[in-house]
Amino acid sequence: MIPEFGLQPSDHSVPRDGLDIESAALVMQHHIECPITICPIKLYAKTLLVRAGRMRPAERPKFGY
Repeated sequence: MIPEFGLQPSDHSVPRDGLDIESAALVMQHHIECPITICPIKLYAKTLLVRAGRMRPAERPKFGY
């Protein structure tokens, strides 16, 4: 559970107020099994972390595990 927003890992919607950097990092951990192509909150969190320079995307896409 992400205490700041009361989100369960099964909740994939983006909070109305968005996320801060720390919460985005927690979302990435809690939604580690979610494919980024179908989990809106994970996509939002990753985009936020990349723009903030806290995460660097892979050079090439990864398929499977």
